[in-house]
Amino acid sequence: MVASSASAQFIDFEAIDGILPDGSEALDDLKITDQFSSLGVTFGIDANLDGIADLGKSPILEAVGYSNKDKIYAFSNGSIGKKDTVAPSLESRLGKFFLRAGEVGKTKNKKQLSLLITYDSPTSGASGEIWDIDGSDDFKHEQWRIEALGQDLSVIDFVDSPIGGKDVNLDGKPWFWFFERDVADINAIRFNAIGSRDAKHTGLAFDNFSVRSVENSETVPEPTSVLSLLAFGTFGTMLLKRKQGKTSEKLGIN
Repeated sequence: MVASSASAQFIDFEAIDGILPDGSEALDDLKITDQFSSLGVTFGIDANLDGIADLGKSPILEAVGYSNKDKIYAFSNGSIGKKDTVAPSLESRLGKFFLRAGEVGKTKNKKQLSLLITYDSPTSGASGEIWDIDGSDDFKHEQWRIEALGQDLSVIDFVDSPIGGKDVNLDGKPWFWFFERDVADINAIRFNAIGSRDAKHTGLAFDNFSVRSVENSETVPEPTSVLSLLAFGTFGTMLLKRKQGKTSEKLGIN
């Protein structure tokens, strides 16, 4: 098995089990579980938040774009009126595939399906991106808490995303998160929806996962007039993460 088309410790979900498809629909809706076990990680869903992957549930590989044949999607880019489509100039960053948890547009989806990444041996660091964190005029918004779980699967660290649509425009754009701890004590990473928007209208789009370290900042999109989100999203996260780390120490969380 190979991790991705990028590197041995970086997963961009473009290559799965060594397959790099030519067509955008070749691997669409593939269940992702142990395809990256060679890197020491497996993917699952933790709906009851016990830190253990639920049997019979899994995150799904999602192709960018949208068609009438597949009406389930992860996000809607309201600024351009298209689903599973990123903001202009960011197409190469997201690529052709990403990982989704939850099924926007599926009426029976009443409970948020929290993505869970489980390590076979603990790590001290990791990073990745959540795409398209939305909000609306009726004050219903998306927000995510990324939680690091320790050996006993309790939360030992966390970082919160910005509130969708409030202070920064994340429509069709990435928000970069990371953990960088002094010791290798992260046994799992969980993505927990904490926003006010219901599960039916909340989808997780996850990509560009650096498995055991923080991605080199030179490869992360820089802030521009178009991508003002990263002035708060990427660099704000770094400051917030360090602040939370100090708070955790004061509270005795380690």
